[in-house]
Amino acid sequence: MKTLTQLWYLYLRGFKQSIRPYPSMIPELLMPIFFFLVNSAAFQRAVEIPGFGGESYLQFYAPVSLLTVIFLSSGSTGLELVTDISTGYMSRLFLTPISRMMIIVSKLLAVGTKAVVQTIIMIVLLLLFGAQLDGGIVGLLLVIVLAFIFSLGWSGIGMTLAFITKNPRVVQSAFIFFFPFSMMTTAQLPLHLLEGWYKVVVQLNPVTYILEAIRAIVMTGTIDRIYMEGLLAAVCFSAVTIAASTITYRRITRA
Repeated sequence: MKTLTQLWYLYLRGFKQSIRPYPSMIPELLMPIFFFLVNSAAFQRAVEIPGFGGESYLQFYAPVSLLTVIFLSSGSTGLELVTDISTGYMSRLFLTPISRMMIIVSKLLAVGTKAVVQTIIMIVLLLLFGAQLDGGIVGLLLVIVLAFIFSLGWSGIGMTLAFITKNPRVVQSAFIFFFPFSMMTTAQLPLHLLEGWYKVVVQLNPVTYILEAIRAIVMTGTIDRIYMEGLLAAVCFSAVTIAASTITYRRITRA
């Protein structure tokens, strides 16, 4: 019971930290919507490419906006940890009888909660702009599951850098990872229309399978192999990055 109480208060503190100041959440929603409107308008005739397999580019691109909001909502986790370290808050926590693993677990749960909240908001916005969620309530829940799991994995990168460097500039520069992970996917075109080295990289990128899983739910509403592959990719990606952040966290707790 004591451990759960510790987890709850740390979680609340971490969640409040992640959403404040409130205006900081606006760009995290505006950027995905901006790219959604621009790309769905600019490439609307892409569906006429033989073999594209879609009726609307707007519908095809909507999952990219959901993925982008997950990236952005969990991307500031490392900076929040660096702030806690530099201000001495983390050191003060280490002096208390709080379980040290609860510190990192509560942070991950807070990040996942924020990602879920912003994913739901983004889905509402996309529906208002003409997109559809063919999966209904079940599809919404499945997308939320992916958002939660992947947000943990993406935040793990920033957390690892925060624990290793304790430098806000280095952690902030980690945003550059957003571009290869998000753009070298099937964001613009289906996989079978890609060629050469780019197609190979896209197939090696775990985010591709997460995107395709969201797209399968949004466009068809079916739970099949594509969704399960995306779920597995999200779990494996998160397992690797969280393991890395946990290892580096344990090193600073022993320092």
